Amino acid sequence: MPNILITGADGFIGQHLTRKMIDDGHFVRAVSGGNSKLYFFRPNEVDIKKIDISDKKSVSGLMDRIDTVYHLAAIARNDLSKTWNDFYAVNVQGTINLLEEAQRAGVKKFVFTSTVEAAGFGDGVSPRKETDEPNPVNNYGKSKLLAEQQVLSGAWPMECTALRLPMIYGPGTFLIVPKMFGPVRRGIYPLIGRGSAKMEFCYVDNAVNGIVLAGEKKEAANELFYISDERSYSIKEVVLNIAAGMDKKIKFIYIPIFVANFLGLCWEVAAKILPFPPIISKTSKKPFFSRETVFWTTKNVNIVCTNKIKNTLGYSPNTDIKEGTRKTAEWLNRELFSAGVKS
Repeated sequence: MPNILITGADGFIGQHLTRKMIDDGHFVRAVSGGNSKLYFFRPNEVDIKKIDISDKKSVSGLMDRIDTVYHLAAIARNDLSKTWNDFYAVNVQGTINLLEEAQRAGVKKFVFTSTVEAAGFGDGVSPRKETDEPNPVNNYGKSKLLAEQQVLSGAWPMECTALRLPMIYGPGTFLIVPKMFGPVRRGIYPLIGRGSAKMEFCYVDNAVNGIVLAGEKKEAANELFYISDERSYSIKEVVLNIAAGMDKKIKFIYIPIFVANFLGLCWEVAAKILPFPPIISKTSKKPFFSRETVFWTTKNVNIVCTNKIKNTLGYSPNTDIKEGTRKTAEWLNRELFSAGVKS
């Protein structure tokens, strides 16, 4: 049975992947970059290492006796508090450091988790495919695209795979709570237009299953795949499923697109004058609302095609949105909302 190394093991998706690998009987070396709370595994269940992947010396010897690497560690969203140099150091140079160490250690497989933001927005008509020309629009997406290109360059002796993940939710999620689960919990949800634009909303266990397949299947070697749920969902459909999972009645407030664009512009101006919560996110420094929000929530620019991973690796999402939102709501009620944390 292969020995596993997981970078970003203390992150949201990383904790679920680590739990699965432990349950499957693997030896797991879990790389942590900080002091995140562990919800789904205990430190004594793994060989845990605190490593700065941007430091080449720090990763030296990290992969001794390791067969398969799952690389999830990253600056994992478009964080405006970070500079391009920050993104490059972690997301690009950190990946190069790990690839070089994997080569030295004789690792057999290297699986890199990227993001749909490496592709940028689609044309609003057809789902994005792996063969489409990428056009990332922010530093996060640009840095992950550069890392993908390193992984799939053909320069490495091990089998390498890159995976583009969309918005992921599930137990352990916090990032999407203010924009999705929090408003539903309060019973009112603003929809721009009619909420009919499609989006990807992938349950974490489905994403983990796809990641594991990429590490196990020889057909994944030197390939790029999109991972998502069984299909795309309208934004209104996602909100209704969240409401059902939380056992909440939801009232929609429909905002005309031209009004939303004006509000987005005003919010962007306010964010420059008053750059602190609730105008901007405390963590990412991004405005909570903008014209970009209006763009992606009213056009089908964030949808992807998962035929390649289904046909090549046999990927099949096991948890539907109804079950996934229910499980997520139960976890949030227990771990977050019951503790009185603001949503």
